[in-house]
Amino acid sequence: MAGKFFGLLPQAVGCTLLILLATVSFLFSPPPKTEAEYCGTYLHLTSFAGFTANCDGFVYMEDARHPARLLEPKEVRQSRPLFILLGSAVGYPCAWAVQGLTAAGLLPPQLLAHLPARYQPLLGFYIGYVLLNYVVLLGSMLLFTRLYHHLTQGRGSRPVLVALLVFFASNQVTKAFFWTVHQQMFTLLVPLCCVYLLLESTRPDLRRPGRIAAWALLTGLLALVYGSFVLVLPCLLYSVWQQNKLRRLPYFLILGVGVGLLFLLPTLAWIGLLRLQGVTYYNHEAEAYHQLVWLLDIFRLPGAGFAVVVQQNASRFLATLPAVGLFVGLVLGLFGWWRYARWPVERQPVEVLVGLLLLFAGFFAGLGYYQERLTFILVPLLLCLLVALLPPRLPRWAPRVLAGVALGWHLWQAASYGPFS
Repeated sequence: MAGKFFGLLPQAVGCTLLILLATVSFLFSPPPKTEAEYCGTYLHLTSFAGFTANCDGFVYMEDARHPARLLEPKEVRQSRPLFILLGSAVGYPCAWAVQGLTAAGLLPPQLLAHLPARYQPLLGFYIGYVLLNYVVLLGSMLLFTRLYHHLTQGRGSRPVLVALLVFFASNQVTKAFFWTVHQQMFTLLVPLCCVYLLLESTRPDLRRPGRIAAWALLTGLLALVYGSFVLVLPCLLYSVWQQNKLRRLPYFLILGVGVGLLFLLPTLAWIGLLRLQGVTYYNHEAEAYHQLVWLLDIFRLPGAGFAVVVQQNASRFLATLPAVGLFVGLVLGLFGWWRYARWPVERQPVEVLVGLLLLFAGFFAGLGYYQERLTFILVPLLLCLLVALLPPRLPRWAPRVLAGVALGWHLWQAASYGPFS
């Protein structure tokens, strides 16, 4: 156990340095020209540095400060209660630390005075949520590192790994959301969790009912942290089937139903708790943007109206794909090179990753309306697929070229205008 910790520690330090180098450089990116280009408040750290405090962040911080607000009718963050409670668990110690430093004179009062009035009592919760951003991003990079070693069967190149990790630390998601209060860091973690569950070399042992039940409950709790964790359920069911498919069909059917019910149990318990308080469960995304529920509504439309709505939502989804175009190009280029050179490629990882890309793309296309930034959830899968397609022996120039691409990508991210929210 100690050996694993000391092996993990250098990785965590290296990833932390990458995160700091990338995200601190974003503070010096071009500021927004008009308030119409972002939702929130742009906070100037100096005359040439700053960041956007997202408009959703105030609600997250207020709810973490007063978690009982989750029990109010139509509370916006009612569908993500565990993320709010995490904010409370981290935010209150940070708030007490801020109060102690202020009372001791170690925190200059003018620092608080520069903040907008409504944010001044929430500084500790802001710090707590940024720490959560860091933990989720660090966890994503460490999980990708582990998957990289498995996908390359321990023969991977360290320079290549570092270059690929740059894309986790530096991208449109971390640029817009690392220094603010939001959940977007989970777009990097969720797909990697699915890969971990499905790869033969990393998936947990899911042959014993007790372990299956524990995994179903744990992943069901994650769905109350961030909605996209619901995609873990089909991955969990598939992994359970792969490891129990030699059993009789009735056994597996009972097992699958049990997994589904245990996964849903935390959400059903939360809905039940709200009902006991006389409150109807509220999902803001479904109510305000008709995410997923539009699929039910369109069947009530006439044939022509049905086709128009489907075409509009499909076009909206396809219009977001240029945001991940570089990574699609890298994968397709490498795939074409492999088809030409025919080096050995492990089929199972490639099949898993292509399947996950279809699952995630289909899910987000089915959401209907959503922000363009969410399409970046495909990038961790594309990077894993890139690793799975790499030749056993890379040309000497390959790590240098990939490092140059990663550095150019970061410089472009840091120097480009936006995104801000």
